[in-house]
Amino acid sequence: MPDGTTLAEEILRAMKRIEKLGVKYPPGYHETIAKRYTLETVPYPYIVMHIGDARIRRHFLYPDLFEKPGDLLDYGCGSGDAIRQLIRDGYPADRITGFDVSDSSLLLGYDLYLDRQEMEKRVLVSVSFPFAAERFDLIYSGSVIHVIRDENEFLTYLGNACRALKSGGIFFGSTLGLADGTAWRGNGGPPRMMPEREIRDHLEAAGFSRILIRNEEIPQYRNGRQHLALFQFSATTVKS
Repeated sequence: MPDGTTLAEEILRAMKRIEKLGVKYPPGYHETIAKRYTLETVPYPYIVMHIGDARIRRHFLYPDLFEKPGDLLDYGCGSGDAIRQLIRDGYPADRITGFDVSDSSLLLGYDLYLDRQEMEKRVLVSVSFPFAAERFDLIYSGSVIHVIRDENEFLTYLGNACRALKSGGIFFGSTLGLADGTAWRGNGGPPRMMPEREIRDHLEAAGFSRILIRNEEIPQYRNGRQHLALFQFSATTVKS
């Protein structure tokens, strides 16, 4: 883990955050879950550090989502934290769909929130993208782009998002990247680290317009001489 803690320690921290949201665990449950998951069974262990503190809530677009709620897809929903946060804050649950290619992180989320029966109604898991064109008003991408190493898979991801949005629909989310310098595909850390210009170019090439990107530099993380950033973005589809 980035700060030297173990996965088990981070899972226990996540459970403490979730308890503050009102979840009550039976006796001995903390130890059971901390032993159940390992680095082999949690594909993206870094997300455990954010479970119970959904990053979507800090997105600059977040307050606007509730003014006129539409059909929303969480594309690469991971543990499902963004979905739970939206519902807690009053977004209509029946307008939200989660999708991921694997249920590994979802299973962890079910165990931590004790809500599998309820959450399984809202998520789909498939190796292929199952949604028709112009299905959604909003698509959220939370910390997905920077973990897609394969170039064709990355381009397919953006293309799916653009096609699945209605005209005027919004694609928004966040991704780790580089505050300066050129794109990095090195070993260690997230495999797709892009500067703002490259993110913008890819969104434009996929068919998006009205692209807004905000750069939050992360001083404590560096790749050599390059500063890492958390880029929040939004982009709109315009279809004839």
